[in-house]
Amino acid sequence: MDLEKTVKTCYETYKIFEDVLNSYVSDYYLEEHWSKLPSSWQQYFIDIDMKQFSNLLDFDVPLEVTPKLLPLSVLCLRKLISNNVLPRTQIGKFDSKDIVDVPQFFWKNVKLKKKHEISIMAQACYNSAVETNCFNIVDIGSGLGHLSRLMSYQYGFKVCTFEADEALSSSAEELDRKLEKMLHKRGMNLGRKFDTTHINQMISAELGTYNFIKLVKNAFGYQHDMKFGLVGLHPCGDLGSTLLHLYKECPNIVFLNMASCCYMKLTLEPSAQAGFPLSSYCENMNIRLSYLSCEIACHAIENYVEKLKNPVDSSELKIHAYRAGLEQLLVNNDPQLRHSKICSAKYKEGLSFQAYVKKVTENLGVSLDDSIITDSEDMIEGTWEKVVAFYSLRLFLAPLVETIILLDRFLYLNECSSECDILPLFDCRISPRNQVLIARKINNS
Repeated sequence: MDLEKTVKTCYETYKIFEDVLNSYVSDYYLEEHWSKLPSSWQQYFIDIDMKQFSNLLDFDVPLEVTPKLLPLSVLCLRKLISNNVLPRTQIGKFDSKDIVDVPQFFWKNVKLKKKHEISIMAQACYNSAVETNCFNIVDIGSGLGHLSRLMSYQYGFKVCTFEADEALSSSAEELDRKLEKMLHKRGMNLGRKFDTTHINQMISAELGTYNFIKLVKNAFGYQHDMKFGLVGLHPCGDLGSTLLHLYKECPNIVFLNMASCCYMKLTLEPSAQAGFPLSSYCENMNIRLSYLSCEIACHAIENYVEKLKNPVDSSELKIHAYRAGLEQLLVNNDPQLRHSKICSAKYKEGLSFQAYVKKVTENLGVSLDDSIITDSEDMIEGTWEKVVAFYSLRLFLAPLVETIILLDRFLYLNECSSECDILPLFDCRISPRNQVLIARKINNS
């Protein structure tokens, strides 16, 4: 794959549909979002079945034949997206023979999603450690320490963690002690020290490379040069970019494994601290993304597809139209209320728009006339499927944005003499941000 060409293609396509991607669904009625679509799309999608939409968004299956032909531009766009965005189907797991089995009690209070992610990420880190002959690793944004605990116990890593939340860091230490106690109680002798050091410290650009290395050396007990790997399991926003900078700037770091998330929390304005773009190529091409396009790139497209397939689940998507209808009422009542934070609510069968409005505006202290709400409800009943269609088309375009961000990171790592890969290691139905960026420095002996 020619990565620069792929980024260029994705970005040129993004620019064509930028107005659609950069639209709040809650502003659907206020800004007449339907008019932003090409006329042929408006005519086709105005009465499309939800199940057909699920087929359109599922790039892993061919389009079904329907009596009503898709516009040629949609067919071409689907093919272009499918050919250029990063694949999301999970690849096979790593070979983990000769590795210590994990007792069932290890997973106590670990949610299915987290278990899935840390099991695979730990395997990926072990694979990198074998290739680089380096079993020291630093876990950034370690939370409760589930990943670090698994890497230490199952794979024999010497681990140092960084966590900004003091409560989480303290809880991680307590969970380590509980695990050791359980292991000894059951006579499960590891034959090695359970070796993890937790550091309550925020990692940011302000910390600096020198101070970071100093903290790591102290944690590992080294006075002189040492090598270690770096892992980040879904570092949020700019933290992911900071990890990449640390990898590039610290000669001590020999490998990196990172799954990205929360793209909308990246610093997107041009500056020395910008979280995007990172690569020289994207910077020279003046590639820029918006908050809204980054936000839609974080949605769970596969789970949404499953909802569209089920008539009961797809009816729950009516909540998007309710929110858009409410936004119109609020702004017409007082423009200062635009994009106000409201109470959350899920659509349930029989939930009227009036009941929805009453429930979600309790914190706003506004009074809306019942007759106006009734008029809006009548309008929503006739148009809610168009709101869902518009949201679905934003999701249809979203993989372009994620691919641009991740390939920018890939290109950045290539610039610092690394062998890189980006692989869909997680099951995207369990962990939607399933791509793991893997890098190993060349000639770092």
